[in-house]
Parts: sequence; structure tokens; C-alpha cells
Amino acid sequence: MRNRNLSHSLSYQGKENEFFMQVGFEELERVLFSISYRRFNNRESGVVRIPDCPEGYRRIRGLELRGAFSENKEDARIYHRDINWHINHLKLDDKKDFFLVSNGNLGNNFWNLSWEYDKNPQLYCLEGEEFTKRVYSCFVVPKIGNPKIESVKFNELEEILDETGNNISNEVNWCNYGQMIVRESNVVPIEEIIEEFCDIRHIFDLDNRKEDDKKVLGEFYIDYPQRFKEKMLRELESRRKRGEHYHSTLGIMDSGITIFHSKDVVENIAKKLIDRGIKDAIVLDNGGSVGLYASWLNDNNGGWLNTCSYFRPERISYIGVVLK
Repeated sequence: MRNRNLSHSLSYQGKENEFFMQVGFEELERVLFSISYRRFNNRESGVVRIPDCPEGYRRIRGLELRGAFSENKEDARIYHRDINWHINHLKLDDKKDFFLVSNGNLGNNFWNLSWEYDKNPQLYCLEGEEFTKRVYSCFVVPKIGNPKIESVKFNELEEILDETGNNISNEVNWCNYGQMIVRESNVVPIEEIIEEFCDIRHIFDLDNRKEDDKKVLGEFYIDYPQRFKEKMLRELESRRKRGEHYHSTLGIMDSGITIFHSKDVVENIAKKLIDRGIKDAIVLDNGGSVGLYASWLNDNNGGWLNTCSYFRPERISYIGVVLK
């Protein structure tokens, strides 16, 4: 790869690496979006979490696939495809350097949605997503200008609106949601976004493989989503032990975009980002699906710049960046 305004660093800190990548806006030729089998899995169930199955199951064509995230994992990943599938889907080749960032929450958890100008339907989300009632913090790729992170809304026609209600459908190429943890160089209080973490384990130190923890997890999903925020805030106020989870974040600086992988409490990751000069940032991915693939590794045959220690490369969605 030729000299670029692109840098990355890797810090070995225990089981999970701390990884940081920065790319100048001037290096971006195209910022692309891939969803495997979008027509078929749009408005599917995602991970269904209920009191007696807090680890979740998947419902496909009316069939409940219990155990899909334990013994029958092939059912849970029926729409997941490997990195080569997504490279081919995006029509990428060795003529240009590129990298792909995992986007593992899309197609699995509530709140996580995307919108694409050239697709029909344009909005992609889970069945039952209350998209007309929520404000979404999204990574937005406009038709003109640099990518940014901003809050958007959607109306009944599934058009995209800015936070003041102006229709911006003709200005946006695509956008993708993530929990906003840094806003205007400040840590977003966890109380503001806690209900957006549908997987409770990303906030609290709970393990569904332990019977006592599984019971606690199940109680959160009684009457979901009506009382979910209330329960999460109550546990936060009672100082339930927080979980240090491996998160992938996508950030915006004055001069470009960043990718950061770190294992910590969400607010601590936000502080690390601010220390690095990030103005706005969202969480893209967590745990075993965190990874970044670069085409220029291994003599331009491609490889992984960084992954989680128990990485699962098959994903429903990746974000691709083609460099000039």
C-alpha cells in the first residue's frame, strides 16, 4: 500500500487487543454497505429474547429455532456470510485498496437499522421495530460531502428525516445505526442510551451460561420493551456490577474517520476515544463478531488487521471503505 493519511496501532492488553485505525477524509473514494440476503431477512425476528430464553432464539418463517445461539448455531447464522461473500457482493477487487469493518448488531438486535437510497424497501430493520417513535444515532454517508454521525428519524413512508423533521432522503446515500457514546467530544451519559443496548450483557456483568445470571437476565425481558429502560436504570442505580465487553466503534474526527476496538465499560471506551480526538462515535459491534479486514495485507491477498479472540467472521453486514 502506498503512503497514505492512514495509520493504525495495536496494543496487546491481555486476551483482547486494543486496536485503533484513523483514515483521512481525503483518502476515501467510496464508503459502501453490504447486507447478505437483504430482501429475505429484512423484517425478520433477529435475536428474540424472552424471560425463559434470555440468550435468545431466532424465528424464521414462523419457525422458532430454540437453541440457535447454543447448540444449533448454524440456525442462528442462516443469513450470515463470510468476508469473501461480502467482498464479491460489493464488487471489490485488487485494483484499489479497501478495508471492511464488521457490523454485527444489524439484523440481530432492536434499535439496529439501516437505510439505503437505492434499495426497495429503503429501510432495513427487525420485525416490530418502532422506527417512527425513535430517534436514531447513525453513521450517515451523504451523496455529497464527508461521512458524519448525526441523529435521524423515519416517518411512516420510511423516509429519512433530520432531527428537526426535514426530509433528507434525496441527500443521503445510506446510513447505519449504532449507540452513540461520544457526542461533540463529550461522553454520552449511559442513562441516556441504556435502553438501546438490547443485549444486557453489553452493560452488566451477567452470563447466560450461569443459572442464577440467566434468571436475572430473563427478568429484564418481561414486558419488553415497555419496562426495559426502567429496569436497566434501576439496576444501574443499585450499582450492579458493570460488564467489560469488547466493543468496536466507528468515530468521526475533524480530519477523518476512526475504528477503535477495546474491552472496557462503555463510558471508559468513550473517554479513550475523546482522548484520541474523536468528536462523535457510535458502537458498531461487540464480542466475537468484532473484526477489521484489510485488502493490502499478505501481499495484497487480504487478511485481518484485528479480531476478537473468539472471532466469528460470518456476518450479516459489513461496512466497506475503498481508498483512492
